[in-house]
Amino acid sequence: MSEAEIRHAQRWSAAKLRLVLEPGGSAALAALLAGKVDAKPGLLVMLSGGNADPDAYAAVLGSEN
Repeated sequence: MSEAEIRHAQRWSAAKLRLVLEPGGSAALAALLAGKVDAKPGLLVMLSGGNADPDAYAAVLGSEN
């Protein structure tokens, strides 16, 4: 996953799911959103945000890439 795809997943999860995700915790979602993983019945995507740095997260939300 590229850093841009991971940042996109962080912004998407904030807007659509109202979740704060750390970069590593959004990698699986980034793969799904980028079409690198097929969305099949039974697919589970684990998300986490316990280590999100507030300043870095704010910068991601304020950017478009």
